[in-house]
Amino acid sequence: MKQRVQPARYRVLAHPAIADDLAMLAGYGPQAVIAARKVLDDLAYARVTGKLLGSRYVTGDLTGYASVKFDVPGSPTRRFRLVYGDIDNETRGVLAIGVRDEHAIYRLALERLQTSNESSTADEF
Repeated sequence: MKQRVQPARYRVLAHPAIADDLAMLAGYGPQAVIAARKVLDDLAYARVTGKLLGSRYVTGDLTGYASVKFDVPGSPTRRFRLVYGDIDNETRGVLAIGVRDEHAIYRLALERLQTSNESSTADEF
């Protein structure tokens, strides 16, 4: 008997540079890329919900965005983050995926957010 596949809860739109983020993660090994793809899938199917971000001195203002922690299976820590925002009730926009070290991922997300706000295409996702 075939099992019915449930549709994703959210449509996930990725910032154009997400492919670069995944390529960067490959430097941590292929399992890091697999883990990132899994968390993207989990985000679409609402199996994860991120921690809401706000305005911080170190990272800037990411109010309205959230961060999901992840790592390769068996890792004692969760080194990587995925930063996303809800575009509407059915769509999530992924802004950045990368390493948390020294808050780098949050600075990258803020840079991308500011760049997309300055460009003429307000809806870069």
